[in-house]
This record gives sequence, structure tokens and C-alpha cells, in this order.
Amino acid sequence: MIKSGNSFFHNGKRGTIGAVISLKGVLYMVTVSHIFQGEGDRLTVDGKRLAVTRILKDHGLALIELPAGSEVEITEFGSPAELELAVLINDIRTIHYCRVVNSGASLLFLGFQCHDMPEPEDSGSPIVQGGKVIGIMSSTTLDTCMGMAVSSNVLRSLEI
Repeated sequence: MIKSGNSFFHNGKRGTIGAVISLKGVLYMVTVSHIFQGEGDRLTVDGKRLAVTRILKDHGLALIELPAGSEVEITEFGSPAELELAVLINDIRTIHYCRVVNSGASLLFLGFQCHDMPEPEDSGSPIVQGGKVIGIMSSTTLDTCMGMAVSSNVLRSLEI
């Protein structure tokens, strides 16, 4: 089953699915775009060979269309609560201490414990509060123990 937090593989490296959405009846997985060269890049998820369908440059996201009939779990989105704890989750690890420091219209600013920072392969991981995805991990700054995530507000507003 393809769902938020699961892995995919691109050029021999693991990536993480941030969300699975339906747009106009078409299923897409969403992840960060900085791991791809561009549209048409190939990846493997759940044994299926797929290609990046669209790069959303304004938000740093990649959409990958899933074949009709794919077994998926559609991601449920929540609204970020500032100064509350959140969790970074993927199928390899979980970071339990992550705090939403600030949330804007399109970005979340996150604080981590310096000894438990996201790794490069965690890019694209869902950020969860109250069991719902509030963002997709995009980048970290190791010297400040801070990170940025694309807000669920962006994902809820997608139209292609």
C-alpha cells in the first residue's frame, strides 16, 4: 500500500512520500522536489516504476501520478498548531520531539533537539500533529537545530 511516510527509491537512494492526494479523481504521491533533476525522472515505489509528473517550483514539491487501481491510503491533513509538539514519521524512523515554532501560509518552521535531527533521507517525511499531516519536511539547519516544512495549507489548495 502506498501511503504517507513510506519509502520510494530514486537513483539508488531512499526517499520518503510526504502525502498521497487525489486531484480531480487522479491519485498522486507528493514529496520534495530537490531530490529530482526534473519532470520525467524515474523512481520506484511499492514495486512500481513511475515518473515525476510535475514539479511545483514555487513550493519545492514533486507530484508523481499513481496508476489507476493503486492501493493507497489518502493522507488526512490537519492545521498546524504553533508551539505544540509534532512528530516526524517515516518507515525508517520517528523523531518524537519536534515543535512547530512558527507557521505561515506556506511554510512551517520547526525546532528539533540537536541530538535528534532529521537526516538527508528524512527529507519529504510527513510532520504529524494529532494523527494528521500538517507538513512535509523540506530542509534543516544543523547549527540552529531548526527545520522547514511545506505546510499542509499548500497541499490542501493544490489544483492542477
